[in-house]
Amino acid sequence: MKKNKALLLYIFFITFNHPLIANPRMDVQKKLEKLKIVSGVELKGEILLKNTGDELLKIYGVSSSCGCTTYRLEKRKLEPDEEVKLNFVIDTRGELGWFEKEITIHTNDPDSPFEEIVKYHALSNEMIGAEAMAIFSPPCSGCHLDKGIGLKGGELYQGLCEACHRDSYFELDAAALTNVISHGRIITGMPGYSNHLSPKQIQSLVEYLENE
Repeated sequence: MKKNKALLLYIFFITFNHPLIANPRMDVQKKLEKLKIVSGVELKGEILLKNTGDELLKIYGVSSSCGCTTYRLEKRKLEPDEEVKLNFVIDTRGELGWFEKEITIHTNDPDSPFEEIVKYHALSNEMIGAEAMAIFSPPCSGCHLDKGIGLKGGELYQGLCEACHRDSYFELDAAALTNVISHGRIITGMPGYSNHLSPKQIQSLVEYLENE
């Protein structure tokens, strides 16, 4: 009986201090270069990924909520206690106001995926010309143009405008709103949408904003 008790205590001790199931574990630390940045300037940051588990950590892939975010990862397999930097760059052209970009990291950690939110404030730089028009080209067009295809009114505003202009133009009258949407606004770096939205779409936006 005493031998059985001793054996059970030994098994419990071994199990408690050395779990039977070993797993990789990812620790995440995010560092952003700046919280405020002039619109059009690249925003840089890094996410430090560390394997705090006791098995090989495999990083399967990284994705973002916006095509304007690019990343560079030097290695995708981390031994226990190893770490790697996930460097990312956000293209802020055409952005104005507070933004949140989601970066998702997929690994073999049982708690995967990991979602990191990058928050920053894009300030006006009075950009004009080709720099402002760049929002109509990939990858910027994915957020600044494609999301508004075929939409009108509130749906068009939420899909195309809300991220940059939550309440920027509510104080303007109908004529001023039509002019801003059609031809842009230099002071904020917004280009005109007259070549990308139909007159009916622009009118529907104006009517929606007037009623807000």
